[in-house]
Amino acid sequence: MGAPLLIGLVLWLACAGSGDAAQPRDRLERFRELASARLAAVEDTGDALDAVVQDEIEALLDAEVLESLGTGGPFASLEFIRDRLEAFGDAWGGASLRLEPLRGGFLLGRFRLSAKGVANSIRLYGMTGGGPVLVRSWREDGVPEIYPWPERGAAAAFLVVWAGAQTGWGSWPARLTLWRVRGGSITATWRSAERFRETLWVARLAVVRETVFIRYELRYPGWKPGCDVQSEQEDLYRVDAASGSLKLVSRRLFNGWHRELQATVTRFFAAAAAGDGRGIAGLVPDAGLRATLPGGLSPEVACDVQSPETPGTVVVAASAPLPDGRRSPWALWWSRGPSGWRLRGAAPVLQ
Repeated sequence: MGAPLLIGLVLWLACAGSGDAAQPRDRLERFRELASARLAAVEDTGDALDAVVQDEIEALLDAEVLESLGTGGPFASLEFIRDRLEAFGDAWGGASLRLEPLRGGFLLGRFRLSAKGVANSIRLYGMTGGGPVLVRSWREDGVPEIYPWPERGAAAAFLVVWAGAQTGWGSWPARLTLWRVRGGSITATWRSAERFRETLWVARLAVVRETVFIRYELRYPGWKPGCDVQSEQEDLYRVDAASGSLKLVSRRLFNGWHRELQATVTRFFAAAAAGDGRGIAGLVPDAGLRATLPGGLSPEVACDVQSPETPGTVVVAASAPLPDGRRSPWALWWSRGPSGWRLRGAAPVLQ
């Protein structure tokens, strides 16, 4: 806490009545009690926090912010309120309580109470004729982050990102919403859920001023979890000056060949399962090779292997049934030519 604020706080406490001075301490102690008894269990298990308990915790934090804003003077400063919230964070080490200023006198709070993705919220505070108020709050599954937008016109804006649990290979499910605050109304001008109908699995996210960069997985038939050189896409969004919404500026596809390959491989396995000889012949030009293929070939979850010496050839794992009920591993060599990907070789894998 800065020296001027510390001196002001001492003077305020010296002048305030004992009952008034006890309220912030009572809130902090109650928060500590709830954290040790309830938030600790949430952090250990990842179970949902009881809604009544979360309501009380959030009410304590709201009261801390709103009382400071209502007191005025140095106690309504962003630095002072942040210092007060830091005391709550110290009381519960699992808490991360961030507060950012927005245009129009608003304060935007990102309150993480659990890294497990539960008991977290976004909170927007503002001033009305009657004093400071909680304008709106959000609760969603996941861990939130906020990105205040640069000032533009009379409106305040901010981006909220809710991130789910990270996969073993580093991607995570995310939901992004761009909000605009004008006067007493708040509206969503862009939502990732409206652009990405399926879950958005983010591999990298960067937000710089009014630019959003997202690299994400393309989960198509034949995609396998945790494998390298699979198809991914990068989108670059910027704010459209007319609408205030995000506009797609550029899109880049990486390893697009893998999605094309797996579209062909998926058709091959479907034809094999259906006994469609004509469909198989269209994807396996060599009649001799077709004759060696065992019945019941099906895909395996092993990663596809691209040969460094012949990058146009990829080995895809498969298996075939044995008389004793077990399955025998096979390797299928696919090569890309003028007519697309075709099966050029197949052999059982020696064990």
